[in-house]
Amino acid sequence: MKQLKYIFILLTGGLSIISCKKSFLELAPEGQMNEGNFYKSTTDFQQAVTGAYVPLRDIANFAFFVDEMRSDNAHYDYNSKDRGGLGYEQLADFMDNSQNGVIGNRYQADYNGISRTNVILDRLEKITFSMADADKKQIIGEAKALRAHYYFDLVRHFGAVPLHLHEVTDKNGAYLPRSGVDDVYKQIINDFTDALANVAAPKLPSETGRITKGMVATELGLVYMTLKQFDKAVPLLQSVTTMGYDLWSNYADAFKNENKNGKESVFEVQYKDGNDGQSSGFIYRFIPNGNTLNILGLNYINQNGGWNTPTSDLLQSYEAADKRLDATIGVVEGTYDSNVDFVPARVVSSVNYTTPPNVISKYFVRKYLHPPYTTIPDKNFYYTKENWPIFRYANVLLLYAEALNETGQSSLALGPLNKVRFRAGLGDITTTDQTQLRNIIAHERRIELAFENSRWLDLVRTNQAIPVMTAYGIKTKAMFGYILPAAYNVTTEKLIYPIPFREMQLNAQLVQNPGY
Repeated sequence: MKQLKYIFILLTGGLSIISCKKSFLELAPEGQMNEGNFYKSTTDFQQAVTGAYVPLRDIANFAFFVDEMRSDNAHYDYNSKDRGGLGYEQLADFMDNSQNGVIGNRYQADYNGISRTNVILDRLEKITFSMADADKKQIIGEAKALRAHYYFDLVRHFGAVPLHLHEVTDKNGAYLPRSGVDDVYKQIINDFTDALANVAAPKLPSETGRITKGMVATELGLVYMTLKQFDKAVPLLQSVTTMGYDLWSNYADAFKNENKNGKESVFEVQYKDGNDGQSSGFIYRFIPNGNTLNILGLNYINQNGGWNTPTSDLLQSYEAADKRLDATIGVVEGTYDSNVDFVPARVVSSVNYTTPPNVISKYFVRKYLHPPYTTIPDKNFYYTKENWPIFRYANVLLLYAEALNETGQSSLALGPLNKVRFRAGLGDITTTDQTQLRNIIAHERRIELAFENSRWLDLVRTNQAIPVMTAYGIKTKAMFGYILPAAYNVTTEKLIYPIPFREMQLNAQLVQNPGY
């Protein structure tokens, strides 16, 4: 991987992020800082740590193509008039290859974040000024947690990857062979373990976006669960239940902008509205193409939509009276005009919905619809402040229930599981049969975390990706004639993505994943 270019980015504009006195949410550079004048104070290091969070947004902006649309939760609204989104469709249909841009951008963003954390950690060892122990511990903890997070993202999506643990200062350091999956996981565990001992406990409502012990314990627990080491996950996840987090009484409240970083938020990617490069636009991706006036209240022709569309398979999986359905999935009713373009008319509930005569209905992810929306003058796009959830407390409870069940403590698993179900308006689960409970928890995770980029990774983690997606592919190809016969060939090789083509060209020591 050509990391030298990341060092250049980091040591120029990428370092001068913000003053710590401002909100942590404000992550964009405000100028340039010469490398020779930087890393001279605690504030400099704190600013650099802030910069190491920025690639989280670069990943979240497109992660749903890779993690949700790859699953049975989401598909896409086929646009026969505009085939510019073919690369996105290929990800959903298991037809992607090493030249897919989304895959390449995710790989690059992860290593961008890793490069920034490596510089911080290496430079911190060489400081000649006095730094308070508490500040030093927090900087080390955040940097190591971020590095572990980026490597966990890489190993789950690409398998074995180059393991860069120091600042790249020459060509030899920039080009490394792939390290084994076991070695990558060992480093992830080491980094998270160190981070857990250094970062602060959560203070709710927490400082916007900061990594805390809650985030580290949760993700380290998930790492152990991915490795089938459930006994090590149990105490970590149990500890998170004592840190002050709680569920909002209404499911929809967990996603409202006024509740960002609130009591249910363990970790989320930060965005703010405006045209300074820190805004999000998820809702424009998820609603249908067409004029947004009757959906968002803005007179804007959206040409970015039709992605992450809820599937009928998911809709049919909701239990009767589950309050999460209405909060998660909506319906846009409309018609086609003479140019066969969709004209949205109104948004309605998906609960017990049947399409009326002479009406076209399109399902969309309602979870991220939070009007009113405002415009940016002289811009042709509308920017939002919608954060992206990585870990909610409901996720922690379900992971905890799963880990308890897998360690033979099924009766104890019922408590966290039923806490999530109670909020959804559903009755308690009473069975303690491990196999039955395993399936119930998996279903609960699918519904509770729908469109939060967990479904595909859960299927892979629980060895269900091949059977579930093969069966789903058969049904989907029967429904949609535009899907190629070769689609949904879900093999072991397809459980991870290819190493991006451009990385293979840059680094002769890389070997491509089988099947690509």
